[in-house]
Amino acid sequence: MLAAMICALQVASPDTLLIGAVERPPPSVLPADDARYGLPQVRIPTRQGTALVWLLRALDTVFVVASIPDSTPYWGDDFVLSLDTRGDGAPSPQHDDFQLYFRRVLDSSVVYRGRNGRWQPPRDDPDWRLGSDRAGGGWEVRASGDARGWGLVLRLDPAWFAGEAGRLPRVAFRIYDDSPSGWFAWPPPQGTAPATTLEQAPSLWVPVK
Repeated sequence: MLAAMICALQVASPDTLLIGAVERPPPSVLPADDARYGLPQVRIPTRQGTALVWLLRALDTVFVVASIPDSTPYWGDDFVLSLDTRGDGAPSPQHDDFQLYFRRVLDSSVVYRGRNGRWQPPRDDPDWRLGSDRAGGGWEVRASGDARGWGLVLRLDPAWFAGEAGRLPRVAFRIYDDSPSGWFAWPPPQGTAPATTLEQAPSLWVPVK
């Protein structure tokens, strides 16, 4: 069944995402817009509008900026960045793959790492949560929101995007909206494959440089 779902996800998507250059780091408070950052590299249709994602580089540091339309706040709404740091495109999550899983209430967020085909939480503790921390190994996050929606700014050290053996790192994105309930992914699934299936297959993620 999983193999069939992954095959259904094999749809046309950009060959490579290009990280946009900016003169200075983005502010930690939204809003984000085209005038400030240029056109977003990723657009994710949801049931409340279109979420926008920018990938930006200031000097050698990479920033992921997400703006998500959502007028029905819920603590568990989330934005997930899946990242294959070596770019080997394995068929399932491995040690070089990460899932930065940020909820609208950041205290409830988790950063997973791949291990033997599954996502493992820190210290292999399924109850681990970010709590009051807003930074970890080479990353830092800030979130904000209002009545129209929410978003975040994620800073990532250069090592996250170094790649290996001439390969480019790979990324994918996923959003969850509690009301109206739904999961929305990029690259987009097709047919009956659920959006969450994408997270289990780094081979389907898109190279970025």
